[in-house]
Amino acid sequence: MSVIVALTLKEAMRRRAFLGTLIILIGLYGLTFLPRAFKEAFGGDQQQFEVGVNLAVLFGVDMIKFFSSVLAILLCAGAITAEIERGYLAAILPRPIHRWELYLGKWLGVMLFSAANATLWTAMLWASVAVQGEPRAEMWRALPYVLLYPVLYGTLALALSSFLGASIASMFTVAAGAFAYFADHFLRPIAGFFDVRLLQQMVWLSEWVLPMAVLKRLVQIRVDTILPPGFGERPRFGRPEVLEFLNPPVQNTDIAYVGLYIVIALLVGAVIFWRRDVQ
Repeated sequence: MSVIVALTLKEAMRRRAFLGTLIILIGLYGLTFLPRAFKEAFGGDQQQFEVGVNLAVLFGVDMIKFFSSVLAILLCAGAITAEIERGYLAAILPRPIHRWELYLGKWLGVMLFSAANATLWTAMLWASVAVQGEPRAEMWRALPYVLLYPVLYGTLALALSSFLGASIASMFTVAAGAFAYFADHFLRPIAGFFDVRLLQQMVWLSEWVLPMAVLKRLVQIRVDTILPPGFGERPRFGRPEVLEFLNPPVQNTDIAYVGLYIVIALLVGAVIFWRRDVQ
């Protein structure tokens, strides 16, 4: 299996995925210096500067979540079907290796590459902020949950890749993510304020289709301490059930559900690949 992991990492490098790593590094480095640039250009006190740095950190964490997920999708979506079409797997599978080892090796290779990128980006973000003042340790506390983003999206893309082409697998994975994002950020406020039962059920369904909103809450609770005053607070008026629907509390079972979702997607993809003809 270690050979498959190494080959998957080499394939990621062959596809110039490291160029994306460098581009995001440069972007994060420049992002965190914007508050200082604006302070020097337009003035402002130290408190306003600190708020600007905190906002840059929050936006940087969102960038890491997004780009690590995109990277995992791109690498996983073509990991099975695309290699079957090129004839690579037909040459590998006659060797003494089980299909589940090949599938798991590819998954581990992509996850290691994505995790290394997300950790490197977080280190750059932390170092860039640290040289300007007090380091923000919150991003390190959020990192374990940020790393679940590429694992979640990459596992789903790899499962779809076991029976779909690379472009179709990518499209369905992105569509699931878009549905989850739209439901959480747009449908949830409408469904809560206007008490529309159908929209509330759609929001609930989106968290089963892809638990992205659950991950968002797990990350958010780790970085809430650097939010500017008034950001991220629940509305002060409304029925308790509506307020809870608009901003659900983090439950102990949330991380368990995310883990179960990843395991099931991994197993389903492995079973489909095991039964598929690769000739």
